[in-house]
Amino acid sequence: AEIDREVLWGMLSEMGWTRIMIDRRQDNRHAIDITYWLEANCVGPYQRHGRDFIFENSVDAVNFILKWK
Repeated sequence: AEIDREVLWGMLSEMGWTRIMIDRRQDNRHAIDITYWLEANCVGPYQRHGRDFIFENSVDAVNFILKWK
């Protein structure tokens, strides 16, 4: 499953999606805050796996970086 996700995300990156890895989450509350933020603020599709995120919409990616990186 991990290899499949890497292959898929590699293809998405080649298609113009933006991949972002954030530093270690501080705690579970931080992860929940990020989840709520993603749902409230992202216009386009995105996926996440732990600290690893990928966004189709570059504005979503920039806003995510400004907020969480």
